[in-house]
Amino acid sequence: MHTPNVKTAASESTGRWGLNPKIRQACVIAEQRTYLLELCQVWNLQLSESDEAEEVCNILCAMSKNVWYEGVLDWMRDKPLLSFRIVQPWLEAKAHAVRLYGDTGLAAWTYANQSLKDCMNFEYAMLAE
Repeated sequence: MHTPNVKTAASESTGRWGLNPKIRQACVIAEQRTYLLELCQVWNLQLSESDEAEEVCNILCAMSKNVWYEGVLDWMRDKPLLSFRIVQPWLEAKAHAVRLYGDTGLAAWTYANQSLKDCMNFEYAMLAE
């Protein structure tokens, strides 16, 4: 998936997946797996170093947004309860990013992970008020 597609995937998800929680979760899990496969194939695109870094970062950010938007099952705990099946591909992505893209992959995962932490902390703070 090229950069423009990754950027729009999360915004289109609500309309595409509907309101049924089980269907939504199944779709998000499938999308997370697809993103993980795409992450492992970016090097096949033979992009420039900067384009490859951007593509890797965009995929990882899309995965982290899925964790934030769809992965939280319960915000009303000391720490939010997350769906393991949505989070698992995100966690696997770190190992793949580092193995395939080295320091660039680690930097991209660190960026996406910090973004996820910031969003989760903000959301949790808003609920606490």
